[in-house]
Amino acid sequence: MSDYNYWGFGFKIISEIPFPELVADSTFEQAQVNIRMGPMPDPPDGFSFSTGRISYTINDRELLFTVQGIGSYYVSGGDTIIIQPDNDEVETQVLRLFVLNAGMAGILQQRHIIPMHTGSILIDGKLTLIAGRSGAGKSTTLAGLMNKQYRLFSDDIVVLANRDNSPTHGIASYPMIKLWEQSMQALAYEDRSFPIMPGMEKYGFFFHDDFDPNQYPINKIILLEISDNNQFSTEQLSGGKAFEAVVAHIYKPSFFNSPKMRVLKFRTITQLLQNAAVYLVARPANCAPDDLLSHVSSLI
Repeated sequence: MSDYNYWGFGFKIISEIPFPELVADSTFEQAQVNIRMGPMPDPPDGFSFSTGRISYTINDRELLFTVQGIGSYYVSGGDTIIIQPDNDEVETQVLRLFVLNAGMAGILQQRHIIPMHTGSILIDGKLTLIAGRSGAGKSTTLAGLMNKQYRLFSDDIVVLANRDNSPTHGIASYPMIKLWEQSMQALAYEDRSFPIMPGMEKYGFFFHDDFDPNQYPINKIILLEISDNNQFSTEQLSGGKAFEAVVAHIYKPSFFNSPKMRVLKFRTITQLLQNAAVYLVARPANCAPDDLLSHVSSLI
């Protein structure tokens, strides 16, 4: 079986299974991350917890998680992901989904790198991050900005790269934007050929041709939330309020709760906020995508 070479999350990746979500890259022979099929080792010593159908055991060097009805995954040393499906009937696309979220989050945690659960656009060589909890309108806003010819950098995850004596830079994860059915209808999108997961009304759209693997400084962070009074409002955050608001959007936050990881979070987000302005946009629960897009565009 041939291996597949990719670039994603800032890493050179070699995988035993194809990942159409990632960017093909045949320019290297030595991988920074290897993905392969195989049996699971014994569970590592560490903190164990469950979130619905997924159970985790994690420490600073190892992660083992099991998805009911799908399979188990072992992540170690910041460079290896092993997949063991529950049975031969599990679709490869479903297996990939959990590599691209918890699996790669484990790789980043083991490498002491913080991922943010945020989309981003690139303007004049600088990144504006756009984040919000499920239903806040993040992906719909990003798709609307794309329609207005803004350059999409990443939809779901941005990897933070701290540099000495310079602004924090962002690295894109992979070239796919994900939209729920409601957003598809609001934006009049017709293509439903790539469902994120069987039975889920969420669909993926690729932008491989426009994907940019370079790092760029982050100068703005726009956070979206549902308002309490059914009105639009915009507030610039600073100090501890900005820190708490941004920390809440770290990707897979339960992976970053050990004492060592809490220090990493504090150092990384503090440095990020030294050069990035933070805005909180509260929106009515039911608002037209164009109205939200207009408020966000005014901050860009």
